Amino acid sequence: MTSQLLEELYEKYKIANLTFGSIHDKLGDAYEEFCVTILSDVENLKKAKMKETPTALDYDVYLSILNCCGITDFSNINEIAATNIIPHRQTRGLSKTDVIITIHYCNGEEKKVAVSCKQSYVPKMAFAEFDVNTICREVGITDERLKALMLKHQTDKSAKFFTNAEKAELRQLLEPIRENFVRWVITGSPEKNPTDIVYPTVIVKFKLKKPANRFDIKVNNGDLSLTSFGAVTVEDYIHSIIYDKKGNVKNGGFGTGLAWTYATGSGGFKIQFKA
Repeated sequence: MTSQLLEELYEKYKIANLTFGSIHDKLGDAYEEFCVTILSDVENLKKAKMKETPTALDYDVYLSILNCCGITDFSNINEIAATNIIPHRQTRGLSKTDVIITIHYCNGEEKKVAVSCKQSYVPKMAFAEFDVNTICREVGITDERLKALMLKHQTDKSAKFFTNAEKAELRQLLEPIRENFVRWVITGSPEKNPTDIVYPTVIVKFKLKKPANRFDIKVNNGDLSLTSFGAVTVEDYIHSIIYDKKGNVKNGGFGTGLAWTYATGSGGFKIQFKA
């Protein structure tokens, strides 16, 4: 999947020259700018008004994101603007919103949509990494036994020292708050219909080709090239994390469907969640 704009952004952020350990943040910058640029492009809006069928990647991504935002009729839209300048959360923490889209309608009304952009060359992407005390405070967990089991997981850096009974108990205690817990991991808020723009309601995921050699990334030879993309509402994404195709709760992550792990250097102090 090729795009002249993406090629220019890879060059702008010097993706080919970065070390494997520092490349993630710059890829994030590149794909955020990609989304902001295509969403603000007046030519894409003209094509949408004419109901043109996508033949180019940029326009295809544009339509996919906006359709996921509930925008299917472009005839009454005057302008669409996007920015990746995002306010901090009230807790002063970073927002999980990466791009804010503002749709200006011909009647003077406007609609804002918060989007989270994720890009990765691995199957599961990291969404959150916090210590248990912060997790409990932000999710609203007050059950001391649940907190104790989560602290054990944090300290041990996994569930390897859990008994089968403890694993079952953790799953049972998480069950009543399962969806709110996963929603907090994905958006930063356990609330289903957040009004604050710092909490995303749409996820756009870009899957990249895994580098053949982590010590010698060759962008021009296809390393880190875009292989697929998709946009989904947060609620649909949460459902896909927790439930399998038959509607059964997945076994992983104590019934949350999340991968519970830790990042290098944070083992024993924080839990990282991937989806």
